Amino acid sequence: MTNQPPSFLEFGDSLDPLTENLLDVLLETEDSYNWDPTNPDAEAYFQQLEAEFPLVNTLDDLEIEEQADMFFSRLNDCWSSVDNSDMKTSLKERFGQFVPDSWLETIVNKAQALLRQNLSQLNQLVECVKPLWSAWTEEDLEVFARPLAYAMRGRTIIKQGDWQELSEIEQIRFSMVIAQEVINELTSEQLQ
Repeated sequence: MTNQPPSFLEFGDSLDPLTENLLDVLLETEDSYNWDPTNPDAEAYFQQLEAEFPLVNTLDDLEIEEQADMFFSRLNDCWSSVDNSDMKTSLKERFGQFVPDSWLETIVNKAQALLRQNLSQLNQLVECVKPLWSAWTEEDLEVFARPLAYAMRGRTIIKQGDWQELSEIEQIRFSMVIAQEVINELTSEQLQ
C-alpha cells in the first residue's frame, strides 16, 4: 500500500502557511495604479507607462486622431448595419415598385455614411443621389433638393409610376424624396 495518497491530516500543518501567505497578499495595500494625478510620484508613473506604449513614439497626434476616427467609423458601421435590414425592407415595400432596388441600396448606404458628417440637409440630399446622377452637376441637383430641404409652401407632390416611364427630372425628384425619407428615418433612429 505504498501508492496510497497522503491523508488530509498530513497536510494540516502546511495549509497554515499557505493561508497566511494568501491573506498577506490579499490584504497588501500596494497600489496597482496611481489614481491621483496630483501626487508628486504620479508623473514618473505616467512617464513609465507612456514609455511602455510603443505607438506613442511612432505616431504623432494627427495620425493617432486619424486612426481613432477610422476605428470609430468602422465601429459605427458595424452597429448601423444591424438595424438597416428592417429599414431597407420598409423602403422596398414603399418604393420598390417604383425604383430599382440597387438605387434604394445606393441611397441608403450613402445616407448612412453621411449621417456621421455635419452636413446641411440640402447637401445630404445631394450627396445621397449624386452617385446615381453623375451626369448632373451638384448645382443642378441642389435645385431639386431645395424644396425638400427648406420646406417651401406645401408638400411636394411626386408623380409615381413605372420608373422607365418617368422623365429624368421626375426620377431625380423621386430619388430626392426617397433620400429625404431615408435621412429622416436614420436621424430619428439615432435620436432614440
